[in-house]
Amino acid sequence: MSVKKIVSLLLALALLCGMALADTVVGTSGSSWVRSGPGRGYEKLAVLSEGASCEYLGSTRSDERGVAWYNVRVGGVEGWVSSRYTALNADEGWGDEDFSWELGEARYVRATARVNVRSGPGTNYEDLGTLVRGECLTYLNETRYDAGGQGWYKARYYSYGEVWVSAVYSELTDTYTEAASDDDAGVSGSYIQATGRLNVRSGPGLGYDDKGTLQKGATAAYLNEYSVDERGVTWYKVSYNGGSGWVSSRYCELY
Repeated sequence: MSVKKIVSLLLALALLCGMALADTVVGTSGSSWVRSGPGRGYEKLAVLSEGASCEYLGSTRSDERGVAWYNVRVGGVEGWVSSRYTALNADEGWGDEDFSWELGEARYVRATARVNVRSGPGTNYEDLGTLVRGECLTYLNETRYDAGGQGWYKARYYSYGEVWVSAVYSELTDTYTEAASDDDAGVSGSYIQATGRLNVRSGPGLGYDDKGTLQKGATAAYLNEYSVDERGVTWYKVSYNGGSGWVSSRYCELY
């Protein structure tokens, strides 16, 4: 066999293998619209029926709700389908992607509203703390989507370590901004009252051991000692369970 024929055969085999390994998107919940862009406001181009599959073109984007949209080709038409009605079958892991924006490489996750950070990409994971609007964390170049198609960004939460932030209440950016201040915490008073589920820690910061929890509305005596952590958040030392502990001012008020 000539060298030219061998090369042609190898190219044909590579093409067939590539077709066999191509990622696909499958309709899972009724018929879904294929739109001209990643969101409900874009033009309808075609329909992907339940059970039908189409070619995934390797790009995933989130809309204003944090819902993932897949870039696909359906019957010769290129467009976007919502992850709420489809499923991505990808060899490299479902829903993982490194993002780059038109403005430049995404370096930060910026809170667009008050948002909890969690130990994993979903609301069922442990709540580790809160970001306020404008607060920025370093983006760790990983985005995942939960079962509802909602996006989650992996970030570094100061000295605490790695956390996940919902894309519904945050955005990726290449520009660092200062947080909008909502932590004008006082330091004079006699007791604290929890304004939400309040963790009691062994020291004034996220890295200290969790000693227990005060539920919303619960009170504790303030021991007239406070500290400010690396985020600029004030912590109060309080009487707790026969001893003492520290609570974040982001989840309580001092009276």
